[in-house]
Amino acid sequence: MTIPVKRICDALKVRAEHQRDEIAHDDTRRFMTYAEWDREADEIGGGLAAAGLKPGDRVFLAISNNRAVEHAIAVFAVFRAGGIACPINTRLSPKEITEYAALCSPRFALTDAPELLENLDLDGCWHVDTPPRNIATLPDQASLDPNADAEILGTSGTTGKIKGVVVSHPDLMKGVTGTNMDRSRSTLHALPFSGSGGNLGVLMLPARGGATTYTQPKFDPAGFLELVKAKKPDLVYLVPSMLRLVLDQPNAADYDFEGVKYLMTGTAPLPHDSVVRALALWPHVKMRNSYGMSEGGIGISTTTREQVLKPGCVGKMPEHMQLRDEDGNLITEVGVSGEIYGYQKHSRRYWNDEEATRDSFREGWTKTGDLGFVDADGDLIMSGRSKELIIRGGYNITPLEIETVLHQHPAVQNAAVVGIDHEILGEDIAAAITLRAGTTATVEELGAFCKEHLADNKVPRTIVIFDELPHNPNGKVLKKELKEPLQKAATERKRAA
Repeated sequence: MTIPVKRICDALKVRAEHQRDEIAHDDTRRFMTYAEWDREADEIGGGLAAAGLKPGDRVFLAISNNRAVEHAIAVFAVFRAGGIACPINTRLSPKEITEYAALCSPRFALTDAPELLENLDLDGCWHVDTPPRNIATLPDQASLDPNADAEILGTSGTTGKIKGVVVSHPDLMKGVTGTNMDRSRSTLHALPFSGSGGNLGVLMLPARGGATTYTQPKFDPAGFLELVKAKKPDLVYLVPSMLRLVLDQPNAADYDFEGVKYLMTGTAPLPHDSVVRALALWPHVKMRNSYGMSEGGIGISTTTREQVLKPGCVGKMPEHMQLRDEDGNLITEVGVSGEIYGYQKHSRRYWNDEEATRDSFREGWTKTGDLGFVDADGDLIMSGRSKELIIRGGYNITPLEIETVLHQHPAVQNAAVVGIDHEILGEDIAAAITLRAGTTATVEELGAFCKEHLADNKVPRTIVIFDELPHNPNGKVLKKELKEPLQKAATERKRAA
């Protein structure tokens, strides 16, 4: 019987028929075949429907990477039930999770960390070890809208207000197809499944491309090298900060990357020395430097050795991308920098945020906030960021979010957060503080306060208390003037450690 493939979960049904006993996902703790994935998605999808899930209902998926197999099952179970999957990072603070829940209004949740969700008003919350199962109530898949919303991916953007990027089923079908550009049969990674790269590029890839996904539950460079040796994946995916840690292993040269054809990296600028070192260690491996964002429509990657060796290069400028000046005019001249725009056939939007949608999505085009130029070879070269977004170890972090927390401290008068250079993470977080008159606070106290209210990866590692902060005539803090003293303070702190 021919199975009509309209959604990515239909593609899984086809894989289960033709690759029944082949491994789809392996998180080192557990592996599952395509047949098991398909069956469990049906059983749990039916269980969610029996619990009352209706098409369009949102389901929180707060599942850590050490349960990657269960996460893959949960996402496709939600699809089979007609719901909208909302994967969230389990490193978020309870406050952040509450804010995201207020935005998405989930009815149900599947999780391996129920304590994170205990304050949410849900109609049902199940541990991934004991999900609802009732295949008899699984909806007729042909009755579900193939153009419906499939996922909401959380992003902080640049305003500090959490936003949800809506991804449709057609987006997934198109996006995942484009991800497996090299037709790799197996991929090893340690990316979070709550982000676009881990979600689109890795979690869904087996269903559409027939490739096995190996997930390292928690990134460890030495362990990652051992997994490369043991699993011999075709493709290895590392964000730049992870790659640097792998390259810094004293015995990295002892691993020949046998079987690895491609090394993919992305989410942050790729340091040129990392490229040179990686190619020297593993000359047979083809490196790929990719560029994209959760908002979609801008997927691009290098394809040649010459491109990946060119600093800042992310590949040939494709037809679905443009450069525009501050007034929105198209830039066609070689070497002229502008903001990057990406086009997508199925326009995306932010969930329940019309204003942000209007600001970022215009007639199918997405404003990225990133700057670049096209060189004489037709390659797109990243030249900076127009946004204040800090990318720390592959995670996008907005300064305003951290500043908002710091301003809640009773001794803080003003706070300004900036990104500073970090040799491993790419960028790190630094905060400049002024105190209220008559109050006192130590750097240690301010750091502890941040740890109480923020996820660990958002806590400033460098905090400096100033007598006053530089301002322009309109009263806006001049953050550019803060970067140098904060960078110096970070260097001194490292030396003293």
